[in-house]
Amino acid sequence: MKRLWMQPLLVMVIGMVLALPVPGGDEGSIELPPDFPPLRQTVEAAAPATLTPTNPYLVQGPDYQPLGLNLQSELLSPELLAESQELGFGAFRLVIREADFSEENSPNFFKLRNVIEHIAERGQEILLTLESSQISPNLYSAYFIRIYNAVGNKVHLYQLADNINQHLGLSTANYSEALSLIRSFRDAQKADFKLVLGGIRGIDHAFISELRDKRVFERVDALAFNLYPDPDHMELPYPGREVAGMSLSSAVWAFRELAAYGKPVFITALGVSTAVSPLGVSQLDQASMLSRATLYLLNGGACRIFLHSLQDSDAALVNPQKNMGLLSYDGGVKPAYYAMQRLASVLRGAYFFEPYFIFQMSNEFPAQGDPVFVHLLCRPSDRTVLFAYWTSKMNVLDRFTNLVVYRPQLQVQSMVNLISGESDAVPCRRAQNVLLFHYLPLSHIPTFIVMTGEEAGE
Repeated sequence: MKRLWMQPLLVMVIGMVLALPVPGGDEGSIELPPDFPPLRQTVEAAAPATLTPTNPYLVQGPDYQPLGLNLQSELLSPELLAESQELGFGAFRLVIREADFSEENSPNFFKLRNVIEHIAERGQEILLTLESSQISPNLYSAYFIRIYNAVGNKVHLYQLADNINQHLGLSTANYSEALSLIRSFRDAQKADFKLVLGGIRGIDHAFISELRDKRVFERVDALAFNLYPDPDHMELPYPGREVAGMSLSSAVWAFRELAAYGKPVFITALGVSTAVSPLGVSQLDQASMLSRATLYLLNGGACRIFLHSLQDSDAALVNPQKNMGLLSYDGGVKPAYYAMQRLASVLRGAYFFEPYFIFQMSNEFPAQGDPVFVHLLCRPSDRTVLFAYWTSKMNVLDRFTNLVVYRPQLQVQSMVNLISGESDAVPCRRAQNVLLFHYLPLSHIPTFIVMTGEEAGE
């Protein structure tokens, strides 16, 4: 994860020094924009590309898709399920309530098996979240066993409750004991399913300490958080010593602190509401915030992100939690649907890495003071390098940035904005080992520059 603070004549150079700048006036030279910061001089052009992943959990093969979607039981119509499949996500999360599955012959078991069968036959991952009004160890483990016996080996991920730091009737001692009972059942059955921690709402450090004390982290196979970012404090931390519970930077710091447990991190609900102001944001800002948060969190340590919901369920638009869908209440498609669909295509089989080339950026007026965030991805299956950038500032003015990339083998293929789709032409010129992008559009919607042509070194 790289954050570039763009001030007049200030440039952040990131990564190893691996290419030669071309002196002005020589054959093959390139004219840089006026007042562009000076180029680096100490270089080694022949060094092989070495990709260092920033998040090893994402390096899982060419078909791995880190995006998922929550499916609420009341929205599981065949039409909506088909529409959710069009997104191209790799996983679905189903939240089921104990009250709906208390009887062995309940028709809800038949419905659940049908949905799971439909998802599993497409090769997508399923996460079942088992909700209960109270977490009594013996009763909850019995509930778990009923569900496990009903769905068989189609499900390999089970999450025990949700929003556990705000869950009525849950104590960390009982929760830890319930986990132990279910693990004992797994050992007796010689089963291979994984247990996911109930989603912690926000970055609740006091509750995380409680879970540490009760040894809960040792008893699960994956950690989980539910995040609803604040539009004013997404990538940027709060000033002073205050820590924002929904800040993306706070989340990434928490992931790093929990890395010692060696467990993957799931975001089991990532939501941005489009309820009426000031409860929510515009539909365009929702698309911006979801795509930016997804990139930031995956680069920062998360390995699976489930979007909050497919469709809104509040016609009045006054309940934030019921207006976080990718579709509006009447079924209309929001910009976030298309943005996340395109992002899913970009992310499949790709992983984030530390840059092996030098790049420099400089913003044009009126964007000189805008913070720019840059992420680099590699898709090994087709030797693609993806340069993603955006600014956190939402502004109606046209803004531009200039980019220089030093690497002779990289070839520019296209430029993709998650809202508008592929651009007609990439504003790029080459001179030997320098690529100059002059007047790149700068937006709070992430843009991807797609490049190919270089094999990674050892």
